[in-house]
Amino acid sequence: MIQRIQTIFLILVIVIGYVNLWQDPVYAWFTANDHSNSNVLMFWHSYSGVVTDANTMYTPDLLTAFFTIVMVLSGLVTLFLFNNRKLQLKAAWLTLGFSILLVGVLYLRYFLLSMAHENYTGQFGIQLIWPHFLILSAALSVYNIRRDERLVRSMNRIR
Repeated sequence: MIQRIQTIFLILVIVIGYVNLWQDPVYAWFTANDHSNSNVLMFWHSYSGVVTDANTMYTPDLLTAFFTIVMVLSGLVTLFLFNNRKLQLKAAWLTLGFSILLVGVLYLRYFLLSMAHENYTGQFGIQLIWPHFLILSAALSVYNIRRDERLVRSMNRIR
């Protein structure tokens, strides 16, 4: 049985982060007039410059994959630090920081690549919703760990 609510939020961070690694495409650019040529930015499991047909080029995004993997691993470590709440709180802040960095890198990457492809129209994939849920889940886990720590401190004062 799960005793604390922050465990649910940390499990949610881990699951969403893992699922986020396997969803494609993240961004896509099409020619402005007829959508005949396209460039698709994937996560890490596609090869750079692989052309599946004559008009589409797939490019991996290793930086966002790195931040996602580090965030999932830090969430996993945070999950098992339940005996030491102060250390768990620091690790939860680290997880929250990596999830914010992930969203920042995703938007920065989109901005830089849209500047490079001036004659293309770009669009986000639906997968960019999931990192925002990661931030929300990580923030809720930090909040609940802090609340749990305050509850334990107040119980120690009563004794």
